[in-house]
Amino acid sequence: MDWACILSGGAGVRLWPKSRKTFPKQFLQIIGDKSFLEMTYDRVKRIIPPEKIHIVTHINYREHFRMLLPNVMVENLIFEPEQKETLACVSLACIHILKKDPDSVLGIFPSDHFISKTDRFESAIKKGYEIAKKGHIVCFGIAPTRADTNYGYIKLGMELEKGVFTAERFVEKPDVKRARYLVKSKYFWNSGIYIFKASVFLKELKRYMPYCYDVFMRIFSSISTDSYIDELKKGYKLLDKISVDKAIMEKTKRLVVLTADFEWDDVGSWSAFERILTKDENGNVIKAEAITNETKNCIIFSDKFVIALGIKDIILISVDDAILVCHKSKEREIKEIIQTIALNEKYKKYL
Repeated sequence: MDWACILSGGAGVRLWPKSRKTFPKQFLQIIGDKSFLEMTYDRVKRIIPPEKIHIVTHINYREHFRMLLPNVMVENLIFEPEQKETLACVSLACIHILKKDPDSVLGIFPSDHFISKTDRFESAIKKGYEIAKKGHIVCFGIAPTRADTNYGYIKLGMELEKGVFTAERFVEKPDVKRARYLVKSKYFWNSGIYIFKASVFLKELKRYMPYCYDVFMRIFSSISTDSYIDELKKGYKLLDKISVDKAIMEKTKRLVVLTADFEWDDVGSWSAFERILTKDENGNVIKAEAITNETKNCIIFSDKFVIALGIKDIILISVDDAILVCHKSKEREIKEIIQTIALNEKYKKYL
């Protein structure tokens, strides 16, 4: 049976100050009148019936789901006690789905992507489920349109069938020079969307991360028992923070890349909105009441009236209690600064 899991537990710090620890980016309504989470759920339910869609998120976000997705069944929400990166949340999803269906084929969908041409998305995902039934772990590769340092890259290997390749090499978030080289060398972006048999993923987890596998098998045995919450909390305390890409996908021999032609953006920075939202005649993206003069290529989001004079290549994001002013060339440093703030008691309240 085909199942889906939406990953919705990330902190989204690169979109600070809109995205906050208590209300991260997947819950924000920045593009239109729906949040990234709602748009993801709507895409997935066109392929997988709602009763077969699960969502993994942090326990602190449960109220956001009641507000944004009130029709999702409570039993389809899987809560993490701590944020431990994507290996943990994918593994947790796997054991829950495997408990319900030993023959399950599971699609993993991050909740913060922007995807257009959804008919192409549906076609690619359906093909991915069929390929995964053969025992492959399917990754979706996107042909790059620019040298982006926020994405991971994959080198395609041998073509197994039309549009399906072995994965020869992973490169995680390169610098600008390396990214340009990778694009010229015809590497593909790693979309972060995966499909596999739950049983196959757990075999690979046992092979490459045996300690992690043992933790999740103990949690698996406790599902639907009174000891589940205690086992979950105890198990998560033992886990390191590591991505599913580094832990499994870069090592497994079962990975194949399905090249896809849907339009995809991992909205991991403010600059992403230049690709998604309409620019004015001076190349500005503005979501605010604003007057601008000699202002070019800026990104301005504000709930206050803004006057911008004689500025260029600036990101200005204003919310009730915080303002970000950043040159585009320094955007990659936002995450680093926010991590520094987390260590300062005076400024923690702004996270």
